[in-house]
Amino acid sequence: MSEERPMMTDTTPAAVTPTNGAESDDLRGIESLPGDEKPSRKLEKQMRRYFWTVFGFSVITNLLFLISPMYMLQVYDRVMSSGSYETLIVLSIIAVFLLLIYIAADGGRRRTLTRAGQYMGQALDGLTLRRGLASASTTSTETVNAVGNLSRLQTLMMQGALAPLFDIPFVVFFLGILWLIHPVLGAFGTIGAGMLLVLAVVTDKMSRESVQEAGKRDQRAQNHLSHLVRQRAAIVSMGMSDRAVGHWQKLRRDAADGNVESMAKSTYMSASTRSLRQILQVGILGTGAALAVSGQVTPGTIIAGSIIMGRGLAPIDQTVAIWRQVIMAGRSWKELKEWIDSSAEGSVPLEHDTVTAMPRPEPVLKFEEFSVGVPGADKPLLPQMSLDFEPGTIVALLGPSGSGKTSFLQSCAGAWPAHHGSARLGGRDIATWDARDRGRYVGYLPQHVELLTGTVFENISRFTDPDPEEVFTAARRIGAHDMILTLPKGYDTPIGEGGVHLSAGQRQIVGLARAMFAEPALLLLDEPTAHLDANLAAELMKFFGDLARAPQSDRPLTAIIATHDLRLINAADKVMIIKDRKIAVSNREDYLRKVSDLRRGQPGAQPAQKPRPAAGQVGQITLDRGVTEDKS
Repeated sequence: MSEERPMMTDTTPAAVTPTNGAESDDLRGIESLPGDEKPSRKLEKQMRRYFWTVFGFSVITNLLFLISPMYMLQVYDRVMSSGSYETLIVLSIIAVFLLLIYIAADGGRRRTLTRAGQYMGQALDGLTLRRGLASASTTSTETVNAVGNLSRLQTLMMQGALAPLFDIPFVVFFLGILWLIHPVLGAFGTIGAGMLLVLAVVTDKMSRESVQEAGKRDQRAQNHLSHLVRQRAAIVSMGMSDRAVGHWQKLRRDAADGNVESMAKSTYMSASTRSLRQILQVGILGTGAALAVSGQVTPGTIIAGSIIMGRGLAPIDQTVAIWRQVIMAGRSWKELKEWIDSSAEGSVPLEHDTVTAMPRPEPVLKFEEFSVGVPGADKPLLPQMSLDFEPGTIVALLGPSGSGKTSFLQSCAGAWPAHHGSARLGGRDIATWDARDRGRYVGYLPQHVELLTGTVFENISRFTDPDPEEVFTAARRIGAHDMILTLPKGYDTPIGEGGVHLSAGQRQIVGLARAMFAEPALLLLDEPTAHLDANLAAELMKFFGDLARAPQSDRPLTAIIATHDLRLINAADKVMIIKDRKIAVSNREDYLRKVSDLRRGQPGAQPAQKPRPAAGQVGQITLDRGVTEDKS
């Protein structure tokens, strides 16, 4: 082994305690609340206190709205007839004082809605994203859509757009006051409210389907745009820009057409509602004037009745105006509810879960009737296997492209659930072992390395707070240290959005250092030499060479390496071949002997002095059953 490899320690933290950074109970994740109910049900219960507070402020604001009509009634009926300046001054002071209270109550209502939106975001954002990361069957588009639904709901509440909905119950209150003033005015107002409600129902039926379809079209166009941006290099280099842009424009115009159609219906109905309300205002003024002329009401009643009816009908008018937003919010909540409630099935670790940190496992990998399959698929990609890899075993995983090597590694790493059976590391089932604890002992290099936004140091350390020497050791072990020092800020170089652009080879070597961080018990590498230059590839080969020369019992890890670079076979103890949905496992010497025999059997081939596999010969090995193993 290399002298740079640190000795393993026996220290293990007592517990893994994940946190969400919340500073108060009001802003903790909804999954942190006690109880076994579904997350959406918990959220609804927590949101009730905000909505009841908003309703309380709504009671105050609607009662105080009577100040204006009462003031007008007193001025017309008492001040104008008595000519008393003292009465006018007292009434004005009282009205101003109560209107200041109205301002505070209305501000409190909007502030509470803002807090409700903030709470929803703080309660669900972690669970929403974690649900997308934890489920292997979930696509990136579905995850982005779920987060978008949460943002849409949060924004709607924080903007106070839902306030008119809390005024709807007071329509009856104001109409009742009109009935008390005069039955004719009450009847007029009730008929007018009924007409507005009918228009609101018609608006809902006419626009709901078109609004939902327009939202779906918008989402499709946005998803396609994100896909195009990610594929920019391929699109530009192969001259596909015009076709790519044209396809996106078609999706965007379809979305715009859908929005125009839905907006046309809702806008027309909203305009009809406003027009009808104005007609009703004129009508009640005329009706009040007729009653005043006949002596049934006082002149002040004309103005007061008009203001009261206007306030009573305003929530209906305002609700129709925001109905499109309400429909989209309802759709967003329905989708988000289904999304977060699926976490209650146990596939998503919740933030309040106590994770007892397990001691470092023995690097023993055992497969028990283990089969690999795409999540949600009925049939497995690979047949069942039952294999044991002793501590320190290095396995070279070979096979043609598309044979299932990457899927196999993803299942071994716990990123995909096993289609059947289990894979155990040190006796623990990898699939059921909480990833927050298991991840400390697994190093995984995916086929396409993506680094997170942050510094090189943070990426290698997996965004933990380690001793810097642990990061440097991981980088030195596979020859990444010198390359990282050439970056603008070394280990502090920012990468990702707004950071330094790394080449494919640089990303690959940083990904390898990340996989090697903290000396994992299980190392899973998918094409580790891809994109590496000769020097970096040589450093990696040196690491595995040193590892292979050490006695197997002294090796700190078990490794499975999927590769088309057959040089790595020289460091392997066993070779696993996947071909035609079959798996064969043999010792390295047996594999090389078979390859050598195949080469000698070919016309014109010369016997090899030192058997080495050649590219293209792996696929010539005949596999006669699902899994074979040679332990000679």
